[in-house]
Amino acid sequence: PVWIGPLWIGPPWERPPPDVIGVVVDPGRAFGTGSHPTTRLCLELLLELEPEGALVDLGCGSGVLAIAAARLGWDPVVGIDHERESVAAAQDNAAVNGATIDIRHFDLLHDGPPPSAPTIVANLLRPLLLNVAATGFADAQRPQVLIASGLLIPEADDVSATFERELGLHETA
Repeated sequence: PVWIGPLWIGPPWERPPPDVIGVVVDPGRAFGTGSHPTTRLCLELLLELEPEGALVDLGCGSGVLAIAAARLGWDPVVGIDHERESVAAAQDNAAVNGATIDIRHFDLLHDGPPPSAPTIVANLLRPLLLNVAATGFADAQRPQVLIASGLLIPEADDVSATFERELGLHETA
């Protein structure tokens, strides 16, 4: 199990301690157990925010970020991924956690602008993040908060500048 602030993230054969925010994740063939540094960074940043309104997890993998967001209080929560195995794993993990999440198949490279919400979590590789910046979001709704991770350190400035140029999103952290 992994601890990130008040979040306990662990496999189904472990039990979260009482009085914590538990997230049980069996990744199956999907990406995401909460232990990867980019996932931890996203979770740490989510914990700094006041859960308010809708959240979209772009590239949800096993669903760990979407489930944690729902358990922290965001509602509604949407998770999208292009891999069918990830969609199935995220749906199974959401059910195990009693989290109501709209998890759907969506290809960020071919399906057009992704769904938007006031808060977006995008733990993706650089090419996908740049594509999101270029295509914008559905209904031209710009998020108030975008947590972008999954980058190598030398790529961060380029991605940040692209989101600022294309969508007017300014880096604050």
